[in-house]
Amino acid sequence: MMERMVDDRGPMQETCEEGLESDPSAAWRHSQGSVRTLRYVSLLYTGFFFIEPYFRHDAHHWMWFGLFYAAFLALYFAIPNTRGRVQQLMFGLLFVLGYAYFPFNESASGAFVYPVVMLAFVMRETRTYLICMALTAMGIALETWIFHLHVWAGGMGVFFCLVVGLSNLAYSRQQRATFLLRRAYDQIEHLAQVAERERIARDLHDLLGHTLTVIAIKSELANRLLERDPARAKQEMVEVEQTARKALADVREAVVGYRSEGIAAEVARAKRTLTVAEIAVSVSIAPIELEPAQANVLCLCLREAVTNIVRHAAATTCDVQLVRTADGLRFTVDDNGVGLKSGDGNGLRGMRERLQTLGGKMQIAAGPDGGTHLVIEMPLKEVSAKTDALPQAVHA
Repeated sequence: MMERMVDDRGPMQETCEEGLESDPSAAWRHSQGSVRTLRYVSLLYTGFFFIEPYFRHDAHHWMWFGLFYAAFLALYFAIPNTRGRVQQLMFGLLFVLGYAYFPFNESASGAFVYPVVMLAFVMRETRTYLICMALTAMGIALETWIFHLHVWAGGMGVFFCLVVGLSNLAYSRQQRATFLLRRAYDQIEHLAQVAERERIARDLHDLLGHTLTVIAIKSELANRLLERDPARAKQEMVEVEQTARKALADVREAVVGYRSEGIAAEVARAKRTLTVAEIAVSVSIAPIELEPAQANVLCLCLREAVTNIVRHAAATTCDVQLVRTADGLRFTVDDNGVGLKSGDGNGLRGMRERLQTLGGKMQIAAGPDGGTHLVIEMPLKEVSAKTDALPQAVHA
């Protein structure tokens, strides 16, 4: 029966991976402070074990008591440091030791209380623990009747097993809850750190990928214009410098997760980038008020889409539209380039992840005239703080 009732799980490291329920004694074995102190303080109650040997004044009785007490202490301190079948065996021996010695020392009825208390920190199921505690009390009562022991001795053993056992059951469940909350907090903190690192990685990819593409295009253009149009080449290099400085500011903003320019500024930046790449741009943006988070995601999606068009599409036209729908908004980017390549890169995966956090979705398909047709749909929310949305519809 002990094999079914006592936990048989792994150490603390396995608990952190598999969950507290798979190792209910982990919080007890690895507890600090009050629980460990209680293990030593509770030994003061073993002072009652000395009452009967003291009044008997019998060396033979003192010898048996010494053997019992040594075995009791050895099992008592060994149980918290073991687990599995070894722990089950030690619990069984501690109960057997109590039942074997109780008829010879009625003042040692408290020996049953210690294994009952420790089981409260080990057993997974409360119902199973209550059954074990009841069986222990019945065993004490039966042994009192069979060996004609004093009723007060057996009664005190039963009383303390029930009272102390129930109080420690409540305390052990509180310790387990505290252990679980602490572990959950550590996991949440770890997940938050991972999410923040992923966010920064996505932002840096989008920001630097777009900006470096612009710098490369402008530098290439300035190099071609250097001999035949030095003034224009100089102007392009000035814009390269400005773009680089803006990239530095964007990286700083990405680190703190802050965006303030809004969709209007991003559309204007996209038009400049596409124009420099000699791509004709058509823009139609409806006057929709967006939450900061929504505007931020649309800005980053537009930036990634423009970067992909300039880098890979070999397109000559690009159409950008933002319209209101019955379910929210639809944002589309179309080009007449070489079409969609198989698989999502880091940028597209980052776009999908951002949209999913806001309940949005993204679809990419081949356009009617070739090229790529990107559609982003997102539900609208009540605007708590207006972004830099366009005051009126923009058509360009």
